[in-house]
Amino acid sequence: MNLGFSEVAFLVLIALVLFGPRRLPEIAREMGKFMAEFKRASSDFQNQIHQEINKLELEETAKGVKDTVKEGVDLTEEHNSIASAISRLTERVKTTIPPQDYDA
Repeated sequence: MNLGFSEVAFLVLIALVLFGPRRLPEIAREMGKFMAEFKRASSDFQNQIHQEINKLELEETAKGVKDTVKEGVDLTEEHNSIASAISRLTERVKTTIPPQDYDA
C-alpha cells in the first residue's frame, strides 16, 4: 500500500474529525499493534508455505533417488541372471564337447 503525503494527510484529517484529538493517539497505537500482528501472521504464513514447498521438493527428490536405486537393483539382478545363464551354458558345452576339441 503506497500512500503519498497528501493521502496520509487526508486520512489523518478524517480520523481527527471522526475520533477527536484525545482518542487519535490511542487509535494510532491500536492500529500500529494490529499492523504489527498482521505482518507477523503474514510472515508466519509465508514461512509455512516455504517449508511445505521445501518438504515437497525433498520428497520428490527422495522418490527420484529411490527410483534410480531400484532401477540399479533391477539391472544388477538382470546382469546376475545373464551371467548365471552364460555360466550354465559354458558348463553344459564343456560337458558335451570332449576336452581335446577345445582349448580351455
